[in-house]
Amino acid sequence: MSGMSGRRAVALASAVGVAAGFVAVVSTGVASAAPGTISWTNGGDALTRTVSNVTPNEGEILTATTTITGAGSTVSWVEDVRPTCLTYLQNTAKVNGLPVPVSSIGAGLVRVAGSWDATATQTFEFQYSVGANCVREAAQNTGVAYGGTTAGEFRGQGPALNVAKNVTTTELKPVGALKGGIKSTLTANVLGGRAGDLVKFYRGVDEVGTGTLNATGAATFDWTPSNVDAGTFDITAKFLGTGYALESVSAAQTVTIEAGNQSTQTTLIVPATSLINTDVVLEAQVEPSPGAGTVTFKNGATVLGTADVDPATGKASVVQNFNVVGDKVLTAVFNGAPGFNASTSAAQTIKVSEPGATDVATTLTLNIPTLAQKGVYVFLRATVAPAATTGTVQFFSGAEPLGNPVNVKNGLAQQSYVFNASGIFDVRAVYSGGPGFLGSESTTTVTVTDEPVPNPGGGGGSVDMGSLFGQ
Repeated sequence: MSGMSGRRAVALASAVGVAAGFVAVVSTGVASAAPGTISWTNGGDALTRTVSNVTPNEGEILTATTTITGAGSTVSWVEDVRPTCLTYLQNTAKVNGLPVPVSSIGAGLVRVAGSWDATATQTFEFQYSVGANCVREAAQNTGVAYGGTTAGEFRGQGPALNVAKNVTTTELKPVGALKGGIKSTLTANVLGGRAGDLVKFYRGVDEVGTGTLNATGAATFDWTPSNVDAGTFDITAKFLGTGYALESVSAAQTVTIEAGNQSTQTTLIVPATSLINTDVVLEAQVEPSPGAGTVTFKNGATVLGTADVDPATGKASVVQNFNVVGDKVLTAVFNGAPGFNASTSAAQTIKVSEPGATDVATTLTLNIPTLAQKGVYVFLRATVAPAATTGTVQFFSGAEPLGNPVNVKNGLAQQSYVFNASGIFDVRAVYSGGPGFLGSESTTTVTVTDEPVPNPGGGGGSVDMGSLFGQ
């Protein structure tokens, strides 16, 4: 009965100690020492076992002490039993305060052997280091076994240990000024974590990325803020916590993120084929529209021309006349603008060929209004005769393309256009030609006024939007 009563009392004491230890870990970062003691009898022997702290932290030194007092004559050996995550400290075994050699060390036990008078109290002492692989916040038993005139196996008798989670500290290294579009490395150092544990980085309450602790306790994340991130924010690093370590958050650093250059994407638009000595339009689209800057068009390393980017549309174009047959590998290079980075398009190939021996000559007829109102759609039509079924028509105002090339269908190419300035404009249409058909062109004049005009559509009629979109 006395053994059972002792175990109940120790279980209660251990529970209270664990709870108190957990509070101490959270509030102060260091577990308060909470010794655990249990007493029981074995025949005529009385045993008491004490562990110096039953709520230890990783790396702490523990002392396990067992006293044996009995009616028997001798104790010939004692094995101290502990969780395998505790490491025995060499040369710490003592009997009655005096160092003794260890006869054997096994998984989870240390044994000393000799001959000690059990009629007097004999005290056996061992010291251990709490290892990093100890399970946290879960009971782990200790115990003892001994032999001699009386023997006993109490390998899980207790007191039980409850190792506290590591208290961690997270420090965010100085961040400095940040700029949109420019990569910066955020670095946090964590004390109490393990390699592979995660750290999250935040701009205010928004997560920007995650880093992984290395062997030295550092985690990094390469962050490239966008211009949307511009402003003044608090930057923090948060160690997420694990089964072995508690969460922690760094002190906030107030950082200004300056607006930087935006990335751009340039797309080249060219026809797949062209006849030799025929004008073709090379067009580039820059996104997002930078509102300024230039685009350089190249055939391999040879510059074909440079054009300004339209502030409203982000487009730039040049007219090119190839006088040598063969494949031309073209690119468009946006040269950058204030607030916008340069970019280069993917390469496009245009096949330039001689007219075929049987290709027929064509005639191109323009049908557009002679009078148009500024800012109002007009309808541009070009008719190829004989009726070609391949190739494109490009409309121009002087050297300026009016929109993109239009595919010819049944001898007809058509599109709508808005003149944004008043005046007299020469409008030219160029048919590129195609298999079986030679190219051709035609020019006419349109007067654009600020005043409303009747029947703004081509050929003296209104714009037929259904016909325009093939409906």
